[in-house]
Amino acid sequence: MSLKSLESLDIVLSVYNQENLITKVLAGIDRNTTTLFNLIVVFDGCTDRTEQVVLEYIKAHRPSLMKDFRSTKAPNVYETKANNIGFRMGSEPYLITLQDDMIIEEKGWERRLTYPLRAFNDIFAVTARTALTTHIDPNNYSLQYTDKAAHESFTLRRNTFTIRNSINRGPIAFRTDILRKLNYLDEAFAPAWLDEADMVLRAYEQFDMKSGAFWIGYQSDISWGKTRSKESSMDVPNTLVNNAQLLLKKHPQLSKPDGRIIESRTISDRKIDYIVRDNLFTRLERNIIMNFYFIRQLTSRKINGLRVRLCYLTSKSS
Repeated sequence: MSLKSLESLDIVLSVYNQENLITKVLAGIDRNTTTLFNLIVVFDGCTDRTEQVVLEYIKAHRPSLMKDFRSTKAPNVYETKANNIGFRMGSEPYLITLQDDMIIEEKGWERRLTYPLRAFNDIFAVTARTALTTHIDPNNYSLQYTDKAAHESFTLRRNTFTIRNSINRGPIAFRTDILRKLNYLDEAFAPAWLDEADMVLRAYEQFDMKSGAFWIGYQSDISWGKTRSKESSMDVPNTLVNNAQLLLKKHPQLSKPDGRIIESRTISDRKIDYIVRDNLFTRLERNIIMNFYFIRQLTSRKINGLRVRLCYLTSKSS
């Protein structure tokens, strides 16, 4: 294994009406990114002061490691199309996309998140959020999620990079060369839902490139992402069913058990090429807290499994 260097990267942020939160999002990037970066912001149909707040922050606190600031406007096209606009503005070998409701809290996060891309030749995308197995029932196009490994639900160990057939948005690091070859997200899935699942499946089918999840420290409250009206969001009636139907048409293996990919690779913090990182106390505190929640979740799942088994045996004996 030969680790590829990380000299600079693109950070893409699409934003919709986050005037009250966006300063914290920008500050999280500013304080915790330790590699030269281009910040690419897509203002997607903003009707509040978000754009003004962002421009004022950049002018007053221009990050010392920011090579370039690029911004553009979109007419409220939502995540899929807005992300693609930002992706096409990128110029570096590695690109990270963030959502506008995610605050980075770990110094050196960008080196950690891109590490699997740079350490393994068969990895296309790394999310800090969730990797999971997606199945689709061909009779009613209902989605079934299994094998979930997630930062937010404490089912992912910090030292584990885990691979599945689907990942969830934000933050996600990509190899830009493969991203371009795939022609980015398929906008047939717009406004959103399952477009990232389709893209990582295409990467696997066309280039034998896998995708998965790796833990970084960030904060994101579910209520922070509710600024967009339902009429322009993924809550549009039938959007999820229509996109599940499209995803199954493009990837028929999702209706079968053999569409499953499960693989884990252990990555020690000592292997990661941090330039600057959090102090030892902060790292120990983070690891202790996350390991506690992980073990509690694991124990809970084991106990529930035993309960189900006991109920089955009891009903069978009676």
